[in-house]
Amino acid sequence: MNDMPDSTDKASRISADAVSLSPAEVQRLIDELKSCKAELESLKSQRLERYKKSEDEVGRERSLLRCLIDSVGDLIFVKDMNGVYLACNKASEEFIGLSESEQIGKTDFDFFDQDVAGKIWELDRQILSSGKENRSEEWVTSCEGGRVLLHTLKAPFYGSDGELLGLVGISRDISERKRVEEALRDSEERFRALCDFSPLGIFLSDRDGNNVYSNPRWSVITGLSASDSLGTGWKKTVHPDDREKVDKKWLESIVSGTLYCNEHRLLDPLGKTIWVRVLAAPLKKPDGTVAGHVGTVEDITELWQARQELMKTQKLESLGVLAGGIAHDFNNILTAILGNISLARLQSGDPQKVLDRLVSAENATVRAKDLAQQLLTFARGGEPVKKIITVSGLLKEAADFALHGSSVRCKFAIGDGLWPVEADEGQLFQVIHNLVLNAVQAMPEGGTITISAANISSERTGNKFVKISVADTGIGMSEQHLQRAFDPYFTTKQQGSGLGLATCYSIIRKHGGKIRAASKLGVGSRFIISLPASLKDNSQVPDAPVTLFRGSCSVLIMDDEDIILELARAILGELGYTVECVENGKDAIELYQTRKEQGTPFSAVILDLTIPGGVGGREVISELLKLDPDVKAIVSSGYSSDPVMANYRDYGFSATLVKPYGANEMSEVMGELLRDRCKPKTSSEIG
Repeated sequence: MNDMPDSTDKASRISADAVSLSPAEVQRLIDELKSCKAELESLKSQRLERYKKSEDEVGRERSLLRCLIDSVGDLIFVKDMNGVYLACNKASEEFIGLSESEQIGKTDFDFFDQDVAGKIWELDRQILSSGKENRSEEWVTSCEGGRVLLHTLKAPFYGSDGELLGLVGISRDISERKRVEEALRDSEERFRALCDFSPLGIFLSDRDGNNVYSNPRWSVITGLSASDSLGTGWKKTVHPDDREKVDKKWLESIVSGTLYCNEHRLLDPLGKTIWVRVLAAPLKKPDGTVAGHVGTVEDITELWQARQELMKTQKLESLGVLAGGIAHDFNNILTAILGNISLARLQSGDPQKVLDRLVSAENATVRAKDLAQQLLTFARGGEPVKKIITVSGLLKEAADFALHGSSVRCKFAIGDGLWPVEADEGQLFQVIHNLVLNAVQAMPEGGTITISAANISSERTGNKFVKISVADTGIGMSEQHLQRAFDPYFTTKQQGSGLGLATCYSIIRKHGGKIRAASKLGVGSRFIISLPASLKDNSQVPDAPVTLFRGSCSVLIMDDEDIILELARAILGELGYTVECVENGKDAIELYQTRKEQGTPFSAVILDLTIPGGVGGREVISELLKLDPDVKAIVSSGYSSDPVMANYRDYGFSATLVKPYGANEMSEVMGELLRDRCKPKTSSEIG
């Protein structure tokens, strides 16, 4: 491009020198001029080609830029200093409803309402006067008639010389986002209103149980402010005795991802105890893991108190039924005892008839003893005196005893190698006897009882159990009656007292086992027992035959009942013992010490466990052990509920004598205790 001025100067010099030149030189100059012309033409052609190429490149870049701008979904536009549109993209064309060429030369007053256009005009003026960009939101009407919220960014643009030429803008339809935001805001407001005025305490926690939100009602219930309850602050309100349970259930809910539901006690800052019900649903992440919980807390103190009152009422009703049943059964037994004794008086001239009446009275007394034992077992006691046993023989013996004289037959399905159990043999015998008797009463026309036993292991804990089943083909029970099967004195049979199943339930529970019932009307019933298997050795020494032991030792008896003292003195006297009696613990200690100091100590003492208003057997034995560590003491009581009766050796006793007792029981205990230190005079059977 710079060669053209040099060629022109050269041509000028040639023209100036041509006057003084020869023809040859002139020709040479002409050739040089032609060369310069050709060079100029070439330079002009190159310049035109470069310009055309540059113009094409600008066109391509402009087309590319236009394509890019038109591909944008937002509205893009350019205005001059007077607000007149100079350009726009496709999105703007579609929104306004006019092509770019139709928009050029027009203003916002041609497209929008006067009020809206006026606001836009004022905003444009501010941008052009300040030279700074600006953002705004404005509701406008599109060409389709819909109301649209446009978020617009406008900025001034300048020429190459720095002159302000107008402004460029880009607008985005944010109507949907705005509606979502407003809906979310409305939802949050409604949620907050519900939380603020809810009668339930509401909380939000993270995965670890840290509180991140609680509503005002939560603060009212717990007595803690929202700030004090954040994090683990809420735990200080949980009653100390319930914290372990709450933590355990909370952890289970987190691990399983299930609903947390619990009722427990709270302590407010003033020390008042209230009951609450807490429900918490897990909040899960997209991958299914628990991110936290949202839950409610309800004050159920009044409901809990109402429940307790209802339970008391139900217990009183049950006690009323129980008392009526006891009165009925004991009146029948007392009638048999009193009637037979009075009849024996009338028949005093015939010894055989008198003996028959006394035997009948004695049998009735045994029935009374069994009933009293059932009541004690059901009510408070029956603490099992356990030993290692195998249940297979016991099942057959108890079933045969209960089926005696009935038309019902029994099938056994007892597995081999049954694990031993640690149980009170007499109580377990009573359970099986009661279940079989219950089955017999359910089949008045006869039928079949199936007794099975097998070893089972818990898949969850690995614990071992012996499972016993007693099934009948009798009349069965309805669902309503099945739910009350173990209630005391509840029965649907004409036979039976209603204590049998309640006693079974109490005994099995005290052995650490479970008993449940399944039944269907017209099909039959099935009772399933699970007893913990024992890991101890079950080798047993065969029981010695029962004999009446006669001795010559001295025995001290303490009891507050004269009738018991008179009976015990008479029995032991008949067995050859020398007996002294006292009515309270203080006298027993003093007399034992006196005889020891005199050199005539007692070989054994029989101590009543309970002396109303006085010193009982437990206190006496502790003092006697101080006087004589080798004392042979027998604890006697009609309350098998006391742990002393089940664990007598732990308290220093050598044996137990359960009331009511007779000569056989007294002789057996004395024989076991004194066989090695008190040589018997004779040994014989006494009917």
